[in-house]
Amino acid sequence: MKKHQSGFTLIEIMVTLTLLSILLSYGIPNLNDLLVRQSISTKVNDMQVDLAFARSEAINGGTPVSIITDSTWDQGWQIVTDTNRDGENEVLRVSDSASDKIVISDSSDTKKITFNPSGTYKSSEARELIFKHISIEDTKILNIALSGNTNIN
Repeated sequence: MKKHQSGFTLIEIMVTLTLLSILLSYGIPNLNDLLVRQSISTKVNDMQVDLAFARSEAINGGTPVSIITDSTWDQGWQIVTDTNRDGENEVLRVSDSASDKIVISDSSDTKKITFNPSGTYKSSEARELIFKHISIEDTKILNIALSGNTNIN
């Protein structure tokens, strides 16, 4: 009587591992690009939400509200207002810095985005914030219109 053995042969395991390694070698780089693109989209959406919040606070509070940065936008920003008009800004919200691999460039040299109590962007021209990751060519552009509306390209 012959005993039946179950399991895989060495050849079957080697073929399976070879096929798995080939599939992973194609999938991992694509997964990395997907994660990088997602991190850019997340940071653009964070900024767009903060712009909408600042605009809403300016309209509801009847006082200008600004988004400011101390150095560059990728180092983070604060939403501030001077509700009692004493020259001291009240911080409404703080945003963390972007990933050290996300660069945010600005079409303006100012480190401040201000919304008037009417909800309009306080500037003479529209503005663009450009979000780019240092390892891929994909960029996202956040446009700020004079009306105060924003959109992402």
